[in-house]
Amino acid sequence: MVYPSQEWGQEWCKRISESKEFNSVGMGWSNPLLIVVKDLPQQVRSTLNSADSIAIKLYLNNGKCDKVEFFPEASKADAPYVLEGNYNTWKSVVQGTMDVVSAVLSGNIRLAKGSLFDLARYTNAFVQLAKISTTINTKFIV
Repeated sequence: MVYPSQEWGQEWCKRISESKEFNSVGMGWSNPLLIVVKDLPQQVRSTLNSADSIAIKLYLNNGKCDKVEFFPEASKADAPYVLEGNYNTWKSVVQGTMDVVSAVLSGNIRLAKGSLFDLARYTNAFVQLAKISTTINTKFIV
């Protein structure tokens, strides 16, 4: 599946709900999370027929992903919690070569909206979200 496509996001949501680890550590979280992927390379924009930035909105609810929405133009999406980073950073997270917590702490991924305090309480859940993303058979255009 091509990253970061709608199909990829749907598979991620499915695997999140199927993950016993996330079902446990995500209990209590019931807010949508918007993942914004910025600075998409031209080849990726052409393949996805998208703008410079896309967004994947995960409807997380007590350890499950109820649904996912894909926005080919990130500016048309919103959620109570928004994490944004450039394509290469998210690609590294999905490949498993960059730790998501380190990426947030270093500023490579930025909490653009929402409470850092709330996010910190669910650090293990976000680590699991990243781990789950690495299990998808992902194709990167660049």
